[in-house]
Amino acid sequence: MKTLKFNGAVADNDDAEVYDWFGMECITPKDVKTFLDDANGEDVTIQINSGGGSVFAGSEIFTDLGKYQGKVFAEISGICASAATFPLLAADKVTMTPTGQIMIHNVSALQAGDYRDMSDMSNILLGSSENLANLYAKKMGASVEEAQKMMDAETWFNAKQAKESGLVDEILFEDNQQVQLVASMSPVLSHDKISQFKNMINSEAKNSPTLDIRLDDEQMNSITNLIDEKIAAVKAEFEANNSADKPLKNQLFKFGGIK
Repeated sequence: MKTLKFNGAVADNDDAEVYDWFGMECITPKDVKTFLDDANGEDVTIQINSGGGSVFAGSEIFTDLGKYQGKVFAEISGICASAATFPLLAADKVTMTPTGQIMIHNVSALQAGDYRDMSDMSNILLGSSENLANLYAKKMGASVEEAQKMMDAETWFNAKQAKESGLVDEILFEDNQQVQLVASMSPVLSHDKISQFKNMINSEAKNSPTLDIRLDDEQMNSITNLIDEKIAAVKAEFEANNSADKPLKNQLFKFGGIK
């Protein structure tokens, strides 16, 4: 069975290159269509870990999955929120990791203009949200009014709640008593630091302002240990080869995938 990693933002086809430029994951209708064409009617799994994105891109994905000739299995491996819930609405069966989360809410948009423009946009948003409420209600076996109230409240479901609501058919590893659910005790860089570092290395303008990145002691120790390990590994490889006619020249070091 073929599996598609449904990771990152749900993006329109024309926006994919922007996400690629920033080194950010995204999933587009084109990605899903290409995957389904390659699967050629074979049963497929859509493994979801996405916070959502474009409603219209999600709608196109929902349509293609709904029309697919083979069976579609949705597997929630992390977060499945907002527009990322479209695949589970089109799937024949939905499974979810015990540590996953599902979130449903109303459609939103950015709009500028006078009261007439705002009124028009309000009607568009209401109509789009009602479309989703109908789909969620059908999936959960609930009334449209109940589904709409959940969306109004921006409702989050853990694995147990998702199964009880009907959004999920099965919780993965539920019968496996050997599974351990743990959080890391290792030093982890914060999202803010990661974003700052990405912005710095992606900056191509020579006169761009310098970013001031400050790491706490724990984060600095983590990076220092990683660098020491990489240097030791290269040194050990060099000593093992012990070849004078193969000097280390222009050696490429990789730290966390960054060249």
